[in-house]
Amino acid sequence: MIFNKATKQAFICPTKVGTFTVTHFLTNIGWKSLGGPHHFFGKIAEKYPNLLQYQVYCFMRDPLARFESAILHIKQMPYTRDDFQRFIDEQGINKAAEQVSYDEVVDMIPALPIKFEMLFKPQTAWFTHSNIQALDFHNMEAELRRVTGNTEQPLVRYNTSTDFGRSVITDKVRAFVREHYAADYALAKDRLGKEY
Repeated sequence: MIFNKATKQAFICPTKVGTFTVTHFLTNIGWKSLGGPHHFFGKIAEKYPNLLQYQVYCFMRDPLARFESAILHIKQMPYTRDDFQRFIDEQGINKAAEQVSYDEVVDMIPALPIKFEMLFKPQTAWFTHSNIQALDFHNMEAELRRVTGNTEQPLVRYNTSTDFGRSVITDKVRAFVREHYAADYALAKDRLGKEY
């Protein structure tokens, strides 16, 4: 969580929804960090109940784009790629991690190691309190500037996926994401008025 005591505002960050971009922007304008970047608001508020008086913001992303970003993360990031390679080897898939298709990842989701659980957790897991306002990931810069009032600090994008390990988004993947992240789709429609 990142917070501003003076304005009583805070941000929580689901995985694969611009965490490092948001964190760097906010800390560069004087906001403070509390706990890890992906902590749930309820857990932090139990320890610091004054946060219940804060306006809390949380970005929402198209679930399909976020799912692809999570897959690319485990293929591209040095601290996850080796673990993912070991996992697919254990599954008997004779491929390098970057060659694994999105369809194959969908088939492996139930068996993925706990290390990857947070990457694939529905965004609704972070929207468990009534004072959490959804912001549109696709309008990140405008949303950050509106909420903070800051028009000067540059917005630098971090952890942008490359094409390394990119695969085809098939109907199977779309169907899986629609079902697995149904609550995210409903929340985006309810809070943002968006139908992905």
